[in-house]
Amino acid sequence: MKEENVLAFVGATIKSVWALEVLLLLRRDGKKRTPNEIERELRGSPVAVKEAVQSLRIAGLVAENEGGTFGYSPASPTLDEAVAAIAALYMLKPVAIIRAIAASPSTKLKSFSDAFRFRD
Repeated sequence: MKEENVLAFVGATIKSVWALEVLLLLRRDGKKRTPNEIERELRGSPVAVKEAVQSLRIAGLVAENEGGTFGYSPASPTLDEAVAAIAALYMLKPVAIIRAIAASPSTKLKSFSDAFRFRD
């Protein structure tokens, strides 16, 4: 996968650096984890982990399992390949991945800014 395609996928799919870290953690060893385990492993807050897991579920990258655990579960082989490309590029160029995430428009920010738009 070309670097520009990886970065475009990241910008469109990964909503935060926390989401990226959760995704890579769940992918790394294939282990299913509870939100509390993810929080402890990444030293994150409950809110950050909850939002990350939710966005990854919506993207078809993570699935909720029995007992409230979450695991890496891409909805297609193409998504699995894209995540593998993200992981590889993140090892080589972490700043490029972080910039792609930061450059993507946040839906919350867009909703907020739309509230101040003048309408005809």
